[in-house]
Amino acid sequence: MTGRDLVVIALSGVQNYIEESRTTADLRSASQIIAHLATEAVHRLAEDHEARIVFPSPARGRMRGVDDGMPNRVVALLPAGTGPGAAERIRKHLDTAWKGWVEEVFGRPMPDTPGWPVVHWVSVPAEAGDYPEQWARAQRLLARRKNIRDFAQPADGGGELCLLSPRWRSVAPPDKTPAHLAGEDLAAASWVKRLWQRTRAGREAGFPSTNAIASAPYRARVLENWAEGEAVADAVGLLRMCVGELGADEVREAPLKWLPKVPGDSDAAWLRERGGRWVFPQAWNLDALAYEFSGEESDASRRGRKAARKRDDPAFASAVHEGWQAARALAGAMASLGVPPPSPHLAVLAQDLDHMGRYLSGKHPAQDGGLLEVSEEAHADVSRRLSEVASDQRAAVQRAGGTVVYAGGDDLLALLPAARAVDAARACRDAVPLGLPAASTGLLFFHHDSSLQQALHRARELLEKAKQRPGKNHLGAGFVRHSGAEADCVLDWAGGGMPPEEALRVFVPRDGDARVRLSPRLLGDLVAERDHLDGGADGRRAPLPPRIAQAEMRRLVLRHTRLAPAAEGRPEGAGGEQGRRSAEARARIDREAREAFADRAVSALRRMAPPRRLVDPDAVRLALFLRGEDE
Repeated sequence: MTGRDLVVIALSGVQNYIEESRTTADLRSASQIIAHLATEAVHRLAEDHEARIVFPSPARGRMRGVDDGMPNRVVALLPAGTGPGAAERIRKHLDTAWKGWVEEVFGRPMPDTPGWPVVHWVSVPAEAGDYPEQWARAQRLLARRKNIRDFAQPADGGGELCLLSPRWRSVAPPDKTPAHLAGEDLAAASWVKRLWQRTRAGREAGFPSTNAIASAPYRARVLENWAEGEAVADAVGLLRMCVGELGADEVREAPLKWLPKVPGDSDAAWLRERGGRWVFPQAWNLDALAYEFSGEESDASRRGRKAARKRDDPAFASAVHEGWQAARALAGAMASLGVPPPSPHLAVLAQDLDHMGRYLSGKHPAQDGGLLEVSEEAHADVSRRLSEVASDQRAAVQRAGGTVVYAGGDDLLALLPAARAVDAARACRDAVPLGLPAASTGLLFFHHDSSLQQALHRARELLEKAKQRPGKNHLGAGFVRHSGAEADCVLDWAGGGMPPEEALRVFVPRDGDARVRLSPRLLGDLVAERDHLDGGADGRRAPLPPRIAQAEMRRLVLRHTRLAPAAEGRPEGAGGEQGRRSAEARARIDREAREAFADRAVSALRRMAPPRRLVDPDAVRLALFLRGEDE
């Protein structure tokens, strides 16, 4: 007998609230709001109710805080007989804390936001038995509690539906809302997300935008090569000047701290801190920029007229055209140094430990085969290990140049540059020790100008696809192009042969094979030959023998593989016999490079296809997409 009540307090609706985000700032704010609610619950339980906190356990001898990766569930042992009253007081305290944040943002009390936050709690009395019996009963009760809906009816104020959360009506923006945000139709709960930095609990530091994350590897290479001639610095200086000529830029970037610094150079500092979106030539679109820089105007028709006048302004149009030229000039200067253009894509990485509830109940083994002996000490130890996992995962994401939205150890959400996302996915999975359950992963590549909300939703779908496979422990990888075209495949993390991240990595251009190009026509040829390669789409036809089928697949891949011209020019004096031999040597090297890539590509496509199949059209589409990604 523990001699104490076991209390479990859970925040529900967390995934929806996080995914209802249009910007990365919304995303980070939502995560921080949830972490602050959990932190409030932990601290009030410990300080006001003499609770022994089991989840999350203390970190480094102190109570866990917002920056330690807070879970959305709190488990605590309280003095016998005090559990229900303490849990209900915590629920009311969290509701009061939320209302206080709303009032801080708006400067006045606001109507309730039914459906957020949703706090569920259960309490198991001390006399129910030992800790394992209390835990088992708490899990049953919590599952039943979550099936009971409160159905609070929101007051219908007659406004437009919220753009982020259409379950609520929008309200007028808070006073002193920045001009570039004031025209948005947002509910009170969404305004708190958008303006979280106004609260005392909110962080002053911002969050990098999608275009800042996508362009980060390219900007890093620009800064690393800053002293290599004047063309690079001149192009960045012109970019900065053109941005200044557009008008006041209301968008404030949060710099990525890992980007190199160039001491004493203001243009380099601007590129590092504010230049994320401007290095893309396609960002210099006259119509879009005319609307963005048309000034403060909440009425759409009047703003449209002002945007038309701005578009017709010769000085503004000239600044946009010169900015486009400067971005192209920068890309040209970097190409001469062997650096490809900036990738327009980034990735969402979502990870979740499999069977975590059953593992904590001693009903599912860890990766090493061991079952957990349910006890307060064992659960506290698991909580500490999850905290270590979260710390290691944050470090892995940062090494890859990405940014963590949240990392609790049992779940992870992060944004990463496209070219480094595959390596980060493997590193984050490897951060989970064998003494814990395996992790399933969703990895989605998307365009930096695409809907972040859609990307988050698709990443979550890929994670669910991975978890639907037998045994879970899979990686769901996919992409969404700016046009809306998409494809995905699911790979087994624990399957034999080529590791799944290595299969994907084959198609991510690296220094050794960056010149290799794959023709999109490969997809059509493989689908046309699918009957012979692996029995057709339904697998019912008689395929070629495996060795012959693989050889035919290799022939098709090789046929659609070419090498882009080398960056270096023809050596001086390389004419005559010497030039012929040099050309023959280069041709031989190129042929060997194509053949080596074809060998790896066939092995990778086999690994990306379902079991006992050679060709998966969506896997081929993903391979073609990745091959178009340059760092």
